[in-house]
Amino acid sequence: MQGTGVFYNEVMRNDRAPSDMDIGKGFDGIVRAGLLETEGVKLFEAKPVAEDLVLRVHSRRWLEQVRAEGMWMVSACSAGAVVMAFDKVLSGELRNALALVGIGGHHAGRDYAYGGCYINHEAIAVAWARQEGRGRRFAIVDTDTHHGDGTRELFSGDEDVLHICYCGYGGGEGKTKVCLPHGSGDDDFVRRFRTEVPALIEDFKPELILWFCGLDTHRDSYGTRRLTADCYPRLCEILKETAESVCRGRLVVRVGCNAPSYVAAEVLPKILRVLAGREWK
Repeated sequence: MQGTGVFYNEVMRNDRAPSDMDIGKGFDGIVRAGLLETEGVKLFEAKPVAEDLVLRVHSRRWLEQVRAEGMWMVSACSAGAVVMAFDKVLSGELRNALALVGIGGHHAGRDYAYGGCYINHEAIAVAWARQEGRGRRFAIVDTDTHHGDGTRELFSGDEDVLHICYCGYGGGEGKTKVCLPHGSGDDDFVRRFRTEVPALIEDFKPELILWFCGLDTHRDSYGTRRLTADCYPRLCEILKETAESVCRGRLVVRVGCNAPSYVAAEVLPKILRVLAGREWK
């Protein structure tokens, strides 16, 4: 097919989300824009990830805690969206993908999580790819407001995962674990992102790039990073160009709604247009 996939499941919709942070309304924005009828764009229903795969990353005790808190199905389908996107892109069925998630992931370590996270989607997807012999070297670019500390912990010492985290904490941990400060606004962030990220990825030579796109950097979100909706497709253009140059276009964009839902409804269609090779402005 070599097109763009969208991965979503209605179990992720949360009309009672705090501050109306509902990824379901972001998905509705894609539907209203008519993008699912666009040639080369295909919708896939995200399936829950298998329990044994989760246990490759998290402890049995933590998995049972997630169940006890009633967050298993939305967490499993969110991780499943990312795993399915990896599957379709690594197989060559899709060139790139947009995976929507109903709950966070990057603050989840092996036996804990916080900040609205339960299981770590990125680590589970990498574990799946390695288990299936579909790839080993992956680049994760995390532009969320906060440090992806769970992801960093899970891949500590793993030199086959490049983890670039925009968290403002300053230094990194060797060549494959990098922390960078956010920009002051759209133009500053895009300029610095273009200067910093492609060179790191080109040097690393991953088999696939995963963008952890956190919408809490939007100026209307609690992260107060002062970005507008137009910044995200510009970042996506840079990562798409880099993926085309380095890993045959293999790019998975993972987005959750850690912003007011109207932000997701505006931003997601713009990102999807970039992935599908269409004008986003």
